[in-house]
Amino acid sequence: MNRRRNIIIIIVAIVAIVAIGAFAARPKGAAVTARVVTVTYTRYQTKLPETGVVQRPQTQVLAALVTGNIQQIYVRPGQHVAAGQLLGTISNPQLANAEATAHDAYLAAQGRARTAVATNSILPAQNRSNVVQAEAALQQARFNLNQAITDQHSGAQSGLGYGGTSASQQRAAADANVAQRETDLREAQRLAAADRDLYAQKALAKDALDQQLAKLSQAQVAYDQAKRDRNETYAQITRQTPVLSARVQANRDAVAQAEAALAAARAGAGQDKTGDVEAARGDAAQRYDDWRYASDQVARLRIVAPFAGVVQTVASETADTLRALQPGDPVIVGQAVITMASEGGFIVRTRVDEQDVASVRSGQPAIVSGEDLGSTKLPGHVATIGAVAQKSDDPSNTARQVITTVVLDKTVPFLRDGMTVDVDIVTQDRSHVLALPSDAIRRDPNNKPYVLAVVGGKTVKRSVTLGPNNDAQAIVARGVKPGDVVIGERNIGIVEGIRVTPTTAPTTSPSPAPAQ
Repeated sequence: MNRRRNIIIIIVAIVAIVAIGAFAARPKGAAVTARVVTVTYTRYQTKLPETGVVQRPQTQVLAALVTGNIQQIYVRPGQHVAAGQLLGTISNPQLANAEATAHDAYLAAQGRARTAVATNSILPAQNRSNVVQAEAALQQARFNLNQAITDQHSGAQSGLGYGGTSASQQRAAADANVAQRETDLREAQRLAAADRDLYAQKALAKDALDQQLAKLSQAQVAYDQAKRDRNETYAQITRQTPVLSARVQANRDAVAQAEAALAAARAGAGQDKTGDVEAARGDAAQRYDDWRYASDQVARLRIVAPFAGVVQTVASETADTLRALQPGDPVIVGQAVITMASEGGFIVRTRVDEQDVASVRSGQPAIVSGEDLGSTKLPGHVATIGAVAQKSDDPSNTARQVITTVVLDKTVPFLRDGMTVDVDIVTQDRSHVLALPSDAIRRDPNNKPYVLAVVGGKTVKRSVTLGPNNDAQAIVARGVKPGDVVIGERNIGIVEGIRVTPTTAPTTSPSPAPAQ
């Protein structure tokens, strides 16, 4: 530490000696040429420069809610759609058949309920019929229980709305897909590395290298998607486990209830059968719920627009990321099909470093520009500031960042979702203030700020009080007035009390006088 301090002292001493020598060497009485600035009212701004991405204010990914095959896609990217408009359909004959079966079962249960009412009115002739119905209900309940136990062992439901593939088969298929994509990725990495070597040796054209690198990127995307699909498959199977267990328990309860109903029917063969009427009505209500569930599953075969907006993308086929989904392509629950964005303007999402976020406030003006916009500058304002600081996407940036949303107050026809732009957030904006360039501000040994004013051709030291400042300017609260001429450069040879020949330095343009 002492060695470093000594070196700094020596350097400062050498600079001072050189400056004093230069000052002494000039002809006595000769004026020193110095850049000056004239104090005027100007506009002072502090801008926080960031980069951001243009987005629509509301986007939504419409995913498949049931498993099946694409039947039809009715829209294309860029198309405007109305709320509730049909965008696509999924084909799943099993769901349609299940809905029809559930509807028939509901109608049959309604018929049984009506029969129970009629039977109760003509007791005891119909008592035996009640016993027979109870026996049939018990057989159905036992069948349902056996089916539920079988489904639990296979790890996948085979009831309404579910396929017949077992959990182990689903896992195996997902793992095989990941392994295949990983193999493709490794091969693409190997070919890319080989092409880089060939390109470095000038044995391969740049276009060929770019094509191979594009294939590598596609292989990476396919591999990442395969892993996500596998994780979703495993998660879905895990979520099904408690459902299957609950279904077995529910069917055990149903069997117990059916056994109790049969016992009651046999014991009360000569009694009033009002209980049977209620049981039949309850069964009809349950069948109605089953039918409603099956109908809901069938309704999920239709993909409709949740709001009015623009279709951004139609998802690609899983095995070929360059091919959009086509009729006949398989889809699974949760798989993205169509992405929509609302209309009515754009926003820009940017990341502000954690050390700068304290100066950002909602409502602050912002200016959006960039290469894609040419000379166009779009005004906007800060709408929201994220509540959580996140790790930067840039490995070289160790600071955490806060996602900040800027709403554009104006747009242009060629603006597109996903464009990268520059964002200048105006953290301070003061008009009609006295501001000087940073080079005009000097510091005395006590770190007090002052300027060298030029009066009668000589420099005069004037202490100043500074306001807000940035890298280029500083607001002077006291010590100067409009029209004063001050030294605008940090030449250590220019000191108090010397004669100077002024030359004009660039200054900020004065702002309009404030409104009276």
